[in-house]
Amino acid sequence: MKAPARAGALSAGVRAARLLAASIRDLGLRATLERLPLLLLSPLTMRRLKRRKLRESLRDGFDVAHGTDTAAVLVGRELGPSVTRGGHLVIHYETTSAAAIRMPLDGLAIDFSQYAFVDLGCGKGKPLMVAATYPFRRLIGVDISPACIRVARRNIARHGPEKIDPARVELLTLDAEDFQFPGDPLVIYLFNPFPGKVLDEVVANLERSLKEQPREAVIVYVNPHALAAITRSGLFERTPTIADRMPMAAAGTPPYELAAVFVTRPGAAGTSAPSELR
Repeated sequence: MKAPARAGALSAGVRAARLLAASIRDLGLRATLERLPLLLLSPLTMRRLKRRKLRESLRDGFDVAHGTDTAAVLVGRELGPSVTRGGHLVIHYETTSAAAIRMPLDGLAIDFSQYAFVDLGCGKGKPLMVAATYPFRRLIGVDISPACIRVARRNIARHGPEKIDPARVELLTLDAEDFQFPGDPLVIYLFNPFPGKVLDEVVANLERSLKEQPREAVIVYVNPHALAAITRSGLFERTPTIADRMPMAAAGTPPYELAAVFVTRPGAAGTSAPSELR
C-alpha cells in the first residue's frame, strides 16, 4: 500500500506545484503569497467557505422558484481541471443573484432578438437561464469544467415553471480562449470568470472576430477585476448602467454584484455601437 500512497502524494504535489505556478503567472508572486491560504485550504476551512457562499447565493430564492441547482460552490477536483491547458488558473465556481444579472441587461436598449447571448465561464447556467427570459436569438454557455456543464444542462432541462427551449441553448466544455465567437451581434456576459491574462486572450479573439465580420457587440462584466483587458481595446467604450445613472437603484447591492458595460465604438474597424445606445 505504500507505493500507491507515495504515488498519490507525488500526484498531489505535482497538482499543487502546477496550481502555484499558474497563480504566480496570472496573479504575480505577491498576490499568490497573499492567496496561499485560499489556494491550499484545509477541508474544514473549505467547508466553512462553501457554507458561507451557499447562504449568500440562496438569498435571492432563484433555485427554490425554478427547481434548479445553482447556489452550491464548486472548487478544486469538483470542477475538474485546476489549471487550463494554457497554464492559467481555473477560478472556483460561484454565482450571483438574478437581480445582479438582470440589472445590466435591463439597461440595454437593444433589440434582443437580433443578438446572441454568450456566457463565458457559464458555470451551472444561472445567467443563461435569466437571459432566457429575454428574446435573445440564441444562448451559448462556455465553461472549462465538465461538471459545471453537466449541471447547467440539467438545470436548463428542469427549469420551471416557464420552460426553456433547449434548441435555443448551446453548452460547450471549452477553454474560454479557444472559443470562436459566432457571427451574430453579441451580448457577452462575464462574472469575473478568469484571470486578466485569460481575458486578454478572449478580448484579442473577440477583436479579430469583429474586424473580420463587423457587427455590434456588448460586454457585460459583473464584478470586474480585470477591466484593463477591455479598456485597452480600441473597439470598445464604456457605457453607463442603470446603477451608474441611478445609484439609488443599486442601493444595498454588494460591490461584487455591480457591472461594467462596454459597447463597440462607432466606426471602430467597421463596427458600430448598438443603435439604441448611440
